[in-house]
Amino acid sequence: MTEGTTRRRMLQLAASVPLAVTFGFAFSPLFRFLLPTRQPLDLLGPSDQPRALEPVTFTDSDFPEPWTCIPFMFQQSYKEYNPEGAEVRKIPGYAVKLPNGDVVAYSRICPHLGCIFNFVKDPDEAAKGYNFRPDGPVFACPCHLSVYDIAQNGKVVSGPAPRPPRKFEIKIEGGSYNIVSLEAGGIA
Repeated sequence: MTEGTTRRRMLQLAASVPLAVTFGFAFSPLFRFLLPTRQPLDLLGPSDQPRALEPVTFTDSDFPEPWTCIPFMFQQSYKEYNPEGAEVRKIPGYAVKLPNGDVVAYSRICPHLGCIFNFVKDPDEAAKGYNFRPDGPVFACPCHLSVYDIAQNGKVVSGPAPRPPRKFEIKIEGGSYNIVSLEAGGIA
């Protein structure tokens, strides 16, 4: 290598370092916007998505007949910048055994404005209290009278709710049903 080539290479390196630092500072706000709860320079760390503290578990014996509905409380941890490093939220839910034998679980938080809805097994009671006569058991919100048909994947059949309630993911292991996570989303 000649002296001129080495000198040229050193000048190129000296000019590229400030450019690299400038681009690093320019992309830092974008990175912080996309991944706000990551620590600086933690590019390959674990996901900062909400996670269950522990699964809620039911067994076959908890559901003796179709349309058995069991209320439960699901605890989910959200990563936060606070002294604890996380915030724990308790999300109320219902686990229901359908006539075909499947067990489904839904959040009890109404997607309209966040009220807590009820399980109504009797269609006559739903007709009186919620101004809608369903064919079978439903979820019904007392605040604004939204009604969700459980047999049709929580479909909104009456009221102002914009969509069905969020579903919980259930993992079946042997004769037990483990509620392990909640569908992403929020109110409305």
